[in-house]
Amino acid sequence: MVETFAGFRAAEVAGVPVLWQPDARFKTFRVTLHARRPLGATAAARSLLPALLLQGTARDPDRPALARRMESLYGAAVLPLSEKQGETHVLRFTLDSVAGHRVPGQPDLLGDGLALLADLLARPRLAQGGLEAGSFERERRQAADGARAVFNNKGRWAAQRALALACDGEPMAIPEHGDIDAIEALTPAQCEAARRDFLGRGSMFAVAYGDLREDTVQPRVANFLAELPPRETEPLPPPVEPAPRDRRAAVERAHLQQSKLVLVFRLPTDVDASTWAKRGLFCSMLGGGPHSRLFREVREKLSLAYYAHATLDRHKGLLTIHIGLDEGAAERVEEEVRRQVAQLAAGEFTDEEFATARLGILSALQAVDDSIGDRSEFTARQWVLGHDRTPSQHAELYASLERTTIADGAAGLWLDYSYLLAPQTSEGSS
Repeated sequence: MVETFAGFRAAEVAGVPVLWQPDARFKTFRVTLHARRPLGATAAARSLLPALLLQGTARDPDRPALARRMESLYGAAVLPLSEKQGETHVLRFTLDSVAGHRVPGQPDLLGDGLALLADLLARPRLAQGGLEAGSFERERRQAADGARAVFNNKGRWAAQRALALACDGEPMAIPEHGDIDAIEALTPAQCEAARRDFLGRGSMFAVAYGDLREDTVQPRVANFLAELPPRETEPLPPPVEPAPRDRRAAVERAHLQQSKLVLVFRLPTDVDASTWAKRGLFCSMLGGGPHSRLFREVREKLSLAYYAHATLDRHKGLLTIHIGLDEGAAERVEEEVRRQVAQLAAGEFTDEEFATARLGILSALQAVDDSIGDRSEFTARQWVLGHDRTPSQHAELYASLERTTIADGAAGLWLDYSYLLAPQTSEGSS
């Protein structure tokens, strides 16, 4: 039975929810399979999978052969990605292709592209007796180098360390790449086990959008899913939510000139779309750009920061403040941030602040339908969060919010951790 979700058609195909929407404004289409598993000790093996799965298949045994096959599909592209969403690890495989009826002979590029996707997922060289040692070692070394390189970007490093300390003992503490030592210790067998785990036990759904023929989506996706291993899906656990506690703090040191302050606030996660909209507006007013309190008050008026912005993680229930500053200003900046949070929660802001923040969000939502990638990502996020709204319906929700709802957006917010990455002292302590 075909229903709708977030403006897309929705049906269960071979036990997997499939969301799709034909749109003749485009000449291409995108299909993405999402497989989700709890974030855990196998993160390193999972993070290496996208690179390994592009090394070749039983039919196309190396990367040049894969490239030739994609060229035969009129330049179709396969984009694998392993990412962290809160305390969930996601393997995404995306097929981007021109619509078959747009090219000579009108080939079935949806079916042929999904057949390539099935080869990569179900019959990779990784599963055919393993990769040659040189290929595996190259990809593992590059992954380890990439994980080490995070330290060279002190803003990213501070954010990673802040989450590791604030969420110690929670899956969220695990970095997206897993761990450098774990990457270096990986074997092809561990990565193959991670592939089987994703496909065999992962919570799956698929999103398709663009120039698609209505009558071809379900049968082609069904053929694709039939090529994958049998599935026994395991449910995803809810995110870990500690009870409010006293603020904790840490100072770490490294070779750098500009200190990095990261404040980790917690929010309840089990709330509806309306509450998250209020939180999104609150976050924008606090640290969403040049219009925000952090930029205008902390950076511009008080000259306490080089940069200051806020991010909201809806999957985990975190509002994180990132600030570049001089070490001596850290205490005052933290006090000022908390004061700005309290003022916004108490309704101490102008109509102009409120309108500017809301207009920015509405403008971004108006552009979502103009991009296959953006609309596909929007729909996938809605599915994961369980928010059945189109971009226009989401915009209507934001447009309906009033000044008094900002207090609702800040409800339940509490500061859990203050992390400062500061320059090494003259004695070289760390």
